[in-house]
Amino acid sequence: MKNKKVILIVLGVVVVAALIVTNLLMDTSKAISVNTAEILQDDITEEVSASGRIQPRSKVDITSEINGEIITLAVKEGQPVNAGDLLVVLDTVQIASDVSQAKYRLDEIKARLEGARTSLEQAEEEFRRQEKLYEQQLTSETMFKNVRYAYLSSQSSHTAMEASTNQMQAAYEKQLDYFEKAKIVSPMTGVVTFLDVEVGEIAAAQTAFTQGRTLMTISDMSVFEVEVEVDETEINKIMLGQVSDIKVDAFPDTSFVGEVVEIGNTAIMANYGGQDQSTNFKVKVMFEDVDLMLRPGMSATVDMTTAVRENVLSLPFSAIVMRSYDMDSLIAARETETSGLSAVSEVQAAESDSTDDELEKKDDEEREDLKGIFILKDGVARFVEVETGIADQKNIEITVGVEFGDTVVCGPYRVLRTIKDGDEVEAIVKDDEEGEE
Repeated sequence: MKNKKVILIVLGVVVVAALIVTNLLMDTSKAISVNTAEILQDDITEEVSASGRIQPRSKVDITSEINGEIITLAVKEGQPVNAGDLLVVLDTVQIASDVSQAKYRLDEIKARLEGARTSLEQAEEEFRRQEKLYEQQLTSETMFKNVRYAYLSSQSSHTAMEASTNQMQAAYEKQLDYFEKAKIVSPMTGVVTFLDVEVGEIAAAQTAFTQGRTLMTISDMSVFEVEVEVDETEINKIMLGQVSDIKVDAFPDTSFVGEVVEIGNTAIMANYGGQDQSTNFKVKVMFEDVDLMLRPGMSATVDMTTAVRENVLSLPFSAIVMRSYDMDSLIAARETETSGLSAVSEVQAAESDSTDDELEKKDDEEREDLKGIFILKDGVARFVEVETGIADQKNIEITVGVEFGDTVVCGPYRVLRTIKDGDEVEAIVKDDEEGEE
């Protein structure tokens, strides 16, 4: 019996010891693991990014003003040209025939006009002679009136013939103009950057009702720009003269300096009425220097610098949260903290799983959305309202609410969604920091 009791006692001691060791080894901490960052003083550059395509600053699409077959193509794509250089010659056989016919009609009407002028002079002389005789009562009234009517008729015929002559002259000049337009010359100095015709093709004329076919494009390759579309929420940040960084997809390791030279005033609507509806504004950014590697149509991304802040307090953008608080309880909690008491737990976030019946009965009007961060103080997360300034892709400027060196909670995202003021937290130690230690 004694041995049995001893065995039971030993087993009991072993069990108790095991429980003690287990409790010691178990992590009983309720602290939430969080990522942290310190408030630093740094320079922040705010940028607006947009993508577009490279195009010459100045270019002209060449079209024909008459219909005709191309019989001569004097340039090739990529060829430099000067203003006035011959580009295209169209077949002029039919046009030359039309010019000849118009000239014949003009000569005929001019001859008729000369005959009408002679008849008018004769009628006028006879009228003046009869007028004097009538005044001297040496001729009858009937004779005088007949001569007068003949003179007026000759005047009308001459006037009509003059109008017809002017009409024929205009028709002849029009045909001459068509004949001259059969030879298309360059309106500017540049480079042929687009050519879409061959000898033997028909050049369709551009009219008031039809666009016509673009035969080629002449571009000024001395100045390039990128045309991008900026969202309406950011267009108010863009100003003329802003320095920009241009990255061309074809040259991933090279950056080009640019400047905003044009901002559109009219909105560009995309997918109107659909789920992906967007409103953008056209912005043009000009390259500061010309690089011979650039080609029209290349894809590019532009980062336009809209604001710069030097030596300001900043923290990761991910640390900013929005909370809806009951202002009465928030003020009361702050007054209590000022007096040295710990009553932060009375402040509840709208996103938390609060079971405080009194707070749940508060009207929505007694709450307001606050922008803030959670600062780490003595292992506890404290919500602090902040005011922010500009931001870059990672960090954001803090103008009110924090001090240099404060430690803030910046992740993970799932924690920031649910964390409450007063929660116990512990910072996650990164592997590289452990290695350095």
